Amino acid sequence: MKIILLGGAGIIGKVIARDLALTDDVAEIVVADLNEAGAQATVDKAAPGDSRFKAAPIDVTDRAALVALLAGADCVINSVQYYFNLDVMRACLEAGCHYLDLGGLFHTTRKQLELNEDFQVRGLTAILGLGSCPGIANVQPALVAARFDTIRSIKIYNGATTDSRDSLAWPYSLATILDEMTERPVVFRSGEFIEKEPLSEEEAFDFRAPIGQRITHLTLHSEAATLPLSYADKGVQECFFKINFFGYSEKAFRRLQQLTQLGLGDKQAVWVKAQLPGGERVEAQVRPRDMLGEVLLRSEATQRGENPGFKDIATVVEGTKDGRPLTIRVDTTAWPHEDYGVSGGTLVVGVPPAVVARWLAAGEVRAKGVYPPETSVDPLRFFKELAGRRIHTDVTVTEQIA
Repeated sequence: MKIILLGGAGIIGKVIARDLALTDDVAEIVVADLNEAGAQATVDKAAPGDSRFKAAPIDVTDRAALVALLAGADCVINSVQYYFNLDVMRACLEAGCHYLDLGGLFHTTRKQLELNEDFQVRGLTAILGLGSCPGIANVQPALVAARFDTIRSIKIYNGATTDSRDSLAWPYSLATILDEMTERPVVFRSGEFIEKEPLSEEEAFDFRAPIGQRITHLTLHSEAATLPLSYADKGVQECFFKINFFGYSEKAFRRLQQLTQLGLGDKQAVWVKAQLPGGERVEAQVRPRDMLGEVLLRSEATQRGENPGFKDIATVVEGTKDGRPLTIRVDTTAWPHEDYGVSGGTLVVGVPPAVVARWLAAGEVRAKGVYPPETSVDPLRFFKELAGRRIHTDVTVTEQIA
């Protein structure tokens, strides 16, 4: 079978490639990226001397070139910026291959679900949001949902240990982080989707040690787009996603928050006037967030310090069983992986798509159409696979016995 990894030069693409290299059940793996040299570097590091791997250049906005690249593939792992998810899905329909991605930040995910009938007609499967959050956080409720007669709420909390230097270095796509900081999060309450203020509803949550109690806040995420609908028959009334400062320390987060409040996270371009060293005056359009990214790249504030690199994704499901209250908490945790050379937080994003892509490519996911992870991934098999990569899942049950 053949798997194509788009965005293979990125932070997460490197981990996906490393995991794909672990087993011999994939005959051909193409690591593609706009940055061909970066894609080749990923191949050289993940699978040196492995003839199954090759690097390729690709611009996912070039429809014809993308379809040509995907032709003959059994599955495509899309780890490019979520802005291009729909483009890649449509190319998969034309090329005739299964699809999965790392998430669509709620609104894009909802648009992707509209392609369900198209994928069904073609006999193809697309799984949306299969990293950590979304991804693991979606499969966690699926692991325990059958234990409930009714489900009142699904609450997701994402936490990690932080950098001792309060670094502003981003743990995943800076563009996505800025979107999450500036766009209005959507929660599901009393049977309705409701928009809230960005970064609102701060709440202390007790994560697994060594994280401990940390402040979490709302942010726009894909889990809340699908979980309330997937478990509507259980009577879900509330669903939200909260994160502990996007993996930054609180000091670093507050600094970045202040910059975005000043407008430096904005996407809309502004006219900037400048005088060059020779005296020439120029004027150009610049997006504030692009300038912010370039400044941060050169800043000492992005130099990393010590970090244990521990991750905890905790989902708390509350409901009833036999008329009595029942609460089940599912924690998926990871320490850094020495062989992969990444933190626990990066590991839990990169491993799940590599695992499930193999199932898709082998034809082991029977449902055809477009699905979220909670309705398409076998939860027990999934978490057993993750455990083999040092990603462990524990279930804590709190119930009344009388």
